[in-house]
Amino acid sequence: MLKHFLSILIAAAAIVPCYGKSMSVDELSRQIPAGSYDAKARFTVSMPQMAEDVIYNVVLHQKPVADGDSLAPCKYLIEWEYANNDNASGGFSAYFDGHHYRFGGQKLQEYHREWDSIPFRPSILAGMKGTGVQRTAQFVDILPAFIGEHLRTIAKDSRYKITMHQDTVVSGVHRIGVDVVMELNGLTAMEGEYMFDKDTKRPVTVKLENNPGSISEQTIIVEYLDDAVNSPEEISETALIELYPEPFEKYRQSNFRVENLRGNKLPQFSVPTTTGERYTHESGAGFRAPTVLVFMESGQGFNSDLIAALRDAADSLPFGSDLIMAFTDSHIDGIEECAGQIREGEHLLMTARGLARDCGVASLPTVLLLDREGKVVDVIIGYNKDISSDVIQKMTLMNQ
Repeated sequence: MLKHFLSILIAAAAIVPCYGKSMSVDELSRQIPAGSYDAKARFTVSMPQMAEDVIYNVVLHQKPVADGDSLAPCKYLIEWEYANNDNASGGFSAYFDGHHYRFGGQKLQEYHREWDSIPFRPSILAGMKGTGVQRTAQFVDILPAFIGEHLRTIAKDSRYKITMHQDTVVSGVHRIGVDVVMELNGLTAMEGEYMFDKDTKRPVTVKLENNPGSISEQTIIVEYLDDAVNSPEEISETALIELYPEPFEKYRQSNFRVENLRGNKLPQFSVPTTTGERYTHESGAGFRAPTVLVFMESGQGFNSDLIAALRDAADSLPFGSDLIMAFTDSHIDGIEECAGQIREGEHLLMTARGLARDCGVASLPTVLLLDREGKVVDVIIGYNKDISSDVIQKMTLMNQ
């Protein structure tokens, strides 16, 4: 009889699911997908004073962040659509490798760390800490990589009380749940509930109550759907232009990338020099000689080598040429140190960020080769050990 009873216990134990040791919030946060992830989601906002809920259909794509990139926990592409009417409007946002784009129907905004890093930095405004543009895009907080990062952050914040439910059942399905309560000055400012798949740690639902019980109470519910979603091969500007040709053609503030300047005249500009003067180039005007225009930022380790290579190229040309060194920043000491002694036909500019933007320059350094008519004949992006010979070859062909 005892043997039979033990057999029953063993059999019963065999059908009881085993979910392993307990898991901390930090451990869970590091298992939430931070690499490749694609999903659809329904994002619903409710407020007592609104006649109806505001609903968005969202498509989420994330990929592993590049090595050494600390600006975001992942690369992402987010597509969204306002779902409350038949004439649905929407937009997209994307971040990758120090580049951020966002479009909401009227204007395509873009930010590039190489020529302006300030929008990507945390800032203090009116005593409150803000985050960079890549972290404030619409719906970015519901990406799994951002959720994982957020949970790790608030686990160390005394304003938050976090309760972990390692095994909770929702509609008959075992989930991992995390309850979050944020208190400010003794009052509850936010209540949150996160549900995750037990096996994949992918988010299933997110529910947030902001300012509960107040006139400004707001409820946000995010439901991650099982719909199949095609994953983009890459998240890059080329991919974005292929996906959204109209926004890039019609609504881009700078209608072209620097590569598209080939065959076109250099835009008009007036930029300060390091000596307190200004270098001005009128629209449609030419130059006294074939000219090399190089965009740089002080502090980059290869600047001196690049300038030396461009000077060597000028010395090797069978004709005279000019060199314009346009630094996007305003650190005079650093600029003058790497430029050294200015030679005849050279111009040293600073605070040329606006000119770089107008030329579509997205990465530094970038070299433009200009003919006497002021037309951009060729473009060289980046620094390499062969840049002197490249400039000699291209400038010689240009002057034939």
